[in-house]
Amino acid sequence: MPMLPTIEEEAKLSWIRLMWKYRLQFQSMASASIVFVGCGMRLAWSIFDTPAGKFLNNHNTHNLMMSWFIGAAVGALLAALFVQRVTKNVAYTSSGLLMIIAGILNVVLPQQFVAACYSSVSVGAAYGLTQIQALVTGSEVAHKSIRGMLLSCEKIFLWLGVCVQVFYTRVWHNLRPLDTQGYEMHIDQLHGIALAGLGLGAVILALAHRLESPILLLHQERDMAVGETLKALHGQSTTELVRLREDCRQLHSARDWERFVEEPEESEADWRVWARRVLPFFKVLLLRCFATLAVTLSYNRAFVVVSWHGLECDRNCMYWLAFAGLTGSVLGAFIVDWQGRRKLCSLSLFLAGVVIVMVGGVFNHLESVKRSFYDINLLVIALLMLLFEVIVAGGVAVPALIYTAEAFSIAHKARCLAGILVLEQLLQLGLLLATFEHCITVSVFFFTIGVLSFIVGLIAFMFMPETRQLTLYECLLKFKKVP
Repeated sequence: MPMLPTIEEEAKLSWIRLMWKYRLQFQSMASASIVFVGCGMRLAWSIFDTPAGKFLNNHNTHNLMMSWFIGAAVGALLAALFVQRVTKNVAYTSSGLLMIIAGILNVVLPQQFVAACYSSVSVGAAYGLTQIQALVTGSEVAHKSIRGMLLSCEKIFLWLGVCVQVFYTRVWHNLRPLDTQGYEMHIDQLHGIALAGLGLGAVILALAHRLESPILLLHQERDMAVGETLKALHGQSTTELVRLREDCRQLHSARDWERFVEEPEESEADWRVWARRVLPFFKVLLLRCFATLAVTLSYNRAFVVVSWHGLECDRNCMYWLAFAGLTGSVLGAFIVDWQGRRKLCSLSLFLAGVVIVMVGGVFNHLESVKRSFYDINLLVIALLMLLFEVIVAGGVAVPALIYTAEAFSIAHKARCLAGILVLEQLLQLGLLLATFEHCITVSVFFFTIGVLSFIVGLIAFMFMPETRQLTLYECLLKFKKVP
C-alpha cells in the first residue's frame, strides 16, 4: 500500500538566509545605522577618548562632555512632535544635516570651545531624532522572527562608532601626519570630515529608501500602498501577506492604550487602573537606565586606571572596552530572537551583579588600606570589567532596547520613547556631575551597580513578559497582563 502524501514543513532558515530574505527590512535601517556610527564617534570623543581620557578638570571640559547628552534629550523631545505623523525620512535627513553641520564646525573651528559644544549638541540631537524614529519604524516593518536583531542595529552601530573613534585616535597619535608645507592637521578636523561624510551618506540612503511603515500608511488611509509595502518587505506569499495585513489593521485599530486595559470593576480603585497603564513605562525605563551605567564616565575612568596597570597600555586601553561593547551587542542581537528577551535579560543581570561586586571589592580593598595600584595585579580586574561590559551590552542593553519598541501602543509610542530617552540622558548628566565633583568613590559606585543588578534582575524575571516571536499587538497584550 503506498504511503499517503504528507505536507513537508519548511526547513528553518539559517541566520544568513533569514537576513537575505528580509533584506529590505534591514535596508530600512541603513540610514539610521549610518547616523548611529557618527553618534558613537562623538560619544567616544566625549567620554571615552578626549577630553575624558586626559582627566582635564575644568568647566570647559565638563561642558564638552555634557553637550552630547543635552543634545540627545533635545532631539528626543523634537522627535516626539512629528514621529508617527510624517515620513521617516524627515527624521533621518534632519539627522544627516545636523551631522554635516557638526562636521563643518569641527573642520573650520577645530579648537574653538563654542564650536565644539555646538557640534556635540548637533550630533546628540541627531541621535535623539534617529533613535526614536528607528525604534518606531523598525518595530513596525520587522517580521516578528527578526525584530530583535533588526532593532539591535542601534546598539551595534553605536558601539561601532565608538570603536572607530578610539582606534583612529590611537593610530593618529602614533603617525602624526604632516603635509609638505609643514602644516599639521588637527585630529578634530579629521573627526569633522568623518561626521560630515557620514551625515551625507545618511541623507543619500534616506532618500534612496522610500518604503514606509505599513502602520503609517494605514493611518494615512493608503490601502494600496500598504499591500505593496508588505509585499516588498515580506515576500510574495499570498497567505502570509493576508495575515500580515490583518496584524497591521489589528494594531492600528487599537490606537488608544485604554482599549488594552479591561474595564475596571466597581470594587477596583482608580489608582490600580493608572498603575497598570504606567507600569510598562517604568519597567522599561528601569532596564534602560541600568544599561546606561556601563557607559558612563565613572566606569570609563575606572577602567582607564585599571588598564594602565593591569593591561600595561602605553596610552590607554579604551579600545578594549569599546570592542567589548561591540562584541556584546553583536552576540545579543543573535541571541535575543533565539532565547528570548526575559531569559537573556534576567540571567545577564545576575551574572553582571556577581562580576561587578568582585570588582568593587578589589577597589574597596585598595581604598581602605591606601595601597597603590602597583601593589596588586589588576589584569584579572581589567578582564572582569571587560566581561561586565560584554554582559551588559549584549544581555541588558539589547533586550531593554527591544522592550522599548514593544511595550507601547502606537498612539503613545513616540512620546513614551522620548520620555525614556530624556530621563536616560538626565541620569547620564547626573552621573557626570557626580564624577566631576568626586561625590562617590569607585568602590561605592561598583557596589551600587551590583546591588541594582540583583534587584533589577529579579524584577525582570518576575514582571517582564516574554515577547519573542510575537506580533506587536500580542506584545501589547503581554505587557497589559503582566503586573
